[in-house]
Amino acid sequence: MSMIYLLYGNENTMINNRVKKIKREIFSESDEYIVNFDLKNDSLGSIIDEINQFFLIGDAKLIVVDNVEIFEKETKDKQKNNLLKELFNSIENIGENINLIFIVHNSSINVKSDLYKLILKNGKILEFKDIQKSDWPVYANQFFKKRNITISNEALNELIKRSNGDLNTFNNEANKLIIYKINNITLEDVEALVPQSLDDDVFKIMNSLNAGDKQSALKVYYDLRVKNIEPVTLINLFASSLLFTLNVKNLLNQNIKVDEIAKITGSSTGRVYVTIKNAKNFSFEFISSKLEKLEELDRKIKHSETDRFLAFETFLIEY
Repeated sequence: MSMIYLLYGNENTMINNRVKKIKREIFSESDEYIVNFDLKNDSLGSIIDEINQFFLIGDAKLIVVDNVEIFEKETKDKQKNNLLKELFNSIENIGENINLIFIVHNSSINVKSDLYKLILKNGKILEFKDIQKSDWPVYANQFFKKRNITISNEALNELIKRSNGDLNTFNNEANKLIIYKINNITLEDVEALVPQSLDDDVFKIMNSLNAGDKQSALKVYYDLRVKNIEPVTLINLFASSLLFTLNVKNLLNQNIKVDEIAKITGSSTGRVYVTIKNAKNFSFEFISSKLEKLEELDRKIKHSETDRFLAFETFLIEY
């Protein structure tokens, strides 16, 4: 019996893990036969043709279609609408041994579309939301509990802190700890094996940019790329850093001393000193304009309107 899935949301790690789980379920007792498409490069027509093809090679076939923007919003393009009707008919009459996964990297879905309603009726629709800050302790505890691994509360909290809200980072670092220590993970293990939060790297980039040293800023960014840090993650951290700068400027204008600013903002006096030094060179308007650019960049990346790596690098160069 065929199964059709629509997986959507901004949490790519969770989506990838669910795709792996679906593959295991479909091919538990048979050879894998998987056909991958990416609608950034492949046509809708080629996917329709693949669905309509008779499959006689094995027990099951899985078609995985990534970057499916057709679920995000309606289109007025007549030719595209005709293709969507063909796709609807193909899915409605899909072969019994053909399975289909649509992946949408967006939390916004057009629930009124006929395709959405068809999958809702005959398949499964799963949303993968970002893990909220308050949910991290629950997720982290479950991660180790499922693997029968003990970890101290201090170690768990530090691991969450150093993962900086990035699920892929958390999973990678948690697995590294398990391989190294096997069990009874302590705070000392986390401090020795897990890198500090990305905040420090973002702070280095910001300081280099503010000093006019774009070469050093780009060097740190390239190092982060090697570590597979996503630009969206850096955009959020940059925005937080700029908001911190605005906050410090406001407090400074109220003649509040450095030590008091550090207490109010919950940061070190060293960071406040550096921020004050940089903040004197930039107006409120300049910082606000950079925040607006980051917001626009974040929107374009999440809507797949630009290459995320190139766009963020361009932002640094044009800073």
